[in-house]
Amino acid sequence: MLFQGDYLFAVEVLMKLTKIKIQNYRCFGEEQIIDFDDLTAFIGNNCSGKTTAMSALNCIFSNNSNDRILKRSDFHLPHDKSWNSLDHQELFIEAVFVFDELAEKDADLSAIPVFFKSFVVDEPGGTPYLRIRLEASWEKSNNIEGAIENKVYYITCSESEAITESAKSPANRKDLDQIRVIYVPAVRDPSKQLKNTSGTMINQIMSKVNWSDESQKQINDSIEALNQSFLAEKGISVISESINSQWKMYDSDSRYTNAQLRFNSTDIDSSIKNSEVVFSPAPMAKECSIDELSDGLRSLFYISLVDSILNVEIQIKQEMPSYPEQLSFSFTPPVLTIIALEEPENHIAPHLIGKLVHNLKSIASKSNAQTILSSHSSSIIKRVEPENLRYFRIDSRHDTTSVRSLTLPDKEKLSDQYKYIKEAVKAYPELYFAKLVILGEGDSEEIILPKVWNAKNGDTDISGISIVPLGGRHVNHFWRLLNDLKIPHITLLDLDRERDGGGWGRIAYAVEQLIQYNPEKKSLLQSDKGTISLDAMKKWNVSDNMDLWIKWLEENDVFFSSPLDIDFLMLEQYKDVYISTLESSEGPQLMVSEEGKKHRNKIIDIETQGKTSLPEYTERIENDVHSTLKECGGDGATYSDEQKRLMIWYTYFFLNRGKPSTHIEALSRIDNEQLKTTMPDVLCRLIASAEKKLKETM
Repeated sequence: MLFQGDYLFAVEVLMKLTKIKIQNYRCFGEEQIIDFDDLTAFIGNNCSGKTTAMSALNCIFSNNSNDRILKRSDFHLPHDKSWNSLDHQELFIEAVFVFDELAEKDADLSAIPVFFKSFVVDEPGGTPYLRIRLEASWEKSNNIEGAIENKVYYITCSESEAITESAKSPANRKDLDQIRVIYVPAVRDPSKQLKNTSGTMINQIMSKVNWSDESQKQINDSIEALNQSFLAEKGISVISESINSQWKMYDSDSRYTNAQLRFNSTDIDSSIKNSEVVFSPAPMAKECSIDELSDGLRSLFYISLVDSILNVEIQIKQEMPSYPEQLSFSFTPPVLTIIALEEPENHIAPHLIGKLVHNLKSIASKSNAQTILSSHSSSIIKRVEPENLRYFRIDSRHDTTSVRSLTLPDKEKLSDQYKYIKEAVKAYPELYFAKLVILGEGDSEEIILPKVWNAKNGDTDISGISIVPLGGRHVNHFWRLLNDLKIPHITLLDLDRERDGGGWGRIAYAVEQLIQYNPEKKSLLQSDKGTISLDAMKKWNVSDNMDLWIKWLEENDVFFSSPLDIDFLMLEQYKDVYISTLESSEGPQLMVSEEGKKHRNKIIDIETQGKTSLPEYTERIENDVHSTLKECGGDGATYSDEQKRLMIWYTYFFLNRGKPSTHIEALSRIDNEQLKTTMPDVLCRLIASAEKKLKETM
């Protein structure tokens, strides 16, 4: 490591924010810990605490002193208290930073001299980390706002230890400025943000350019010559003389006797302050200033500008050890810049969202930066890896925020499930914002369930319901995810009776997963004969009555499309409607021998004409029962004769044609009033359960 004058030259050491801890700050009550990646996205409904979390970082690291001033309203007010009844409140905000490279044996801890004396290492060879903590207290006083005291400390003890006064070391504001937070609110004026950036980040760098003596002289001479030419113009001279003469009639202070009109710049410093970015080619072949851009383009350029400055700062750091005698800038950049951007989709055209997220990820990948964003846009969220999401939710009982990471299957042990769940979560990001999630098996549920809900309760979007077709085979992972996030949910599975793994297998699977998340329900497996084995249950006789177990599962919000799946359920209830969607040339057909000749007959004709005793028809039923119940399935013994005949139509509609289009066409012929009074019983019970859950969330 090298030093020259007041500047530090060292190999670059990566410093990253790894977590913040918040307690009693605004909507945060009990301590909440938020973990961070290079790019971290805050999601959750309105007023769930996302802005508060970003503001918490601003309270410590903002370069605007006004952002660091605490008010009474910044202290959490418990839901059962009023300010008049509260005498005292304390809050803290703690940021924890890690330095991964410094865990290596040969690492130089003095590489960041501003912070290294405050490093914490939990164990020999452990990764060093830094704790910066804002502590504040409010007390009732004669001032209507009360008396507020606050201080920022380095905490020098391990996170596993209680914090004592001896473990607190006051943090110098100059040192804290090595960590820069750029906070961009959701309600913003792109022009104002650009001015703020150009007034701080750009000018800070440009004012520190190491101009050569020759360049300074040439620029100043050129500016002076320009001013002389400017004033020599007759019209300008007239204006200048008038301004000067009139001024003398108003003021007699000898220090300011002469008022002279000058060109915009008189030296390098004033030229820098008045520099601006222009765009070309523009309409009418003239240059276009930032003020002439649309709000959307200004927002994009603002992010681009921050990106550009971070690149320059990286180059400055790289230049320091290489050319200590010939530096381009007399400026040491901050160690870390954190961009906290609320709702980046604001002002941006939808087709640019993908590029925007890509660029935010690019900023986050830089060695000197991290990105935090919050969004309500599914277009944004689905482009963020689920591991990088932090879910904010308000506990309505206590009016406090809780923050959770998403729980996904173990990547190493369950690679296929991990990939499936990860992609499914990205495909349906709206589930994070739902009041209630209904999990279904597939495309059919995605079409049918909104239709039956709308018939009784209106639009699912208005009701706050998200219907997610994620497949029964991985429903356990979604139960874990939604349980962790405390999002109410209901599940509709296929019973698949007599299919391989169906029937008792599906029931045993659902019971097993429910017990996993609710261990107290394990008592259900106790009987007079001892503990019921779920493995044994899967082998129970398919003809045994399943109703009691199905009823118990429904009480725990797991419903079954019985006896097979939702397609069969709807066909059984509305067979005539589905058949009515067919053209005259469509429908299943059968070759029948009559008087030694074979004739093609429509199944609908055979059934309506009472020719169901034909051997060819009987054989067709056997074949389609096999097709419906699939390989390794049963022979249909638990199905009625009518249900087995229905499997001819099931095979035609749902195995040989597209399910979505079939359901859409049929449902278009059923009005809401008819659907409301005739829908299958299990869907009526599911909707009743959903209605109850929605009332509980209000």
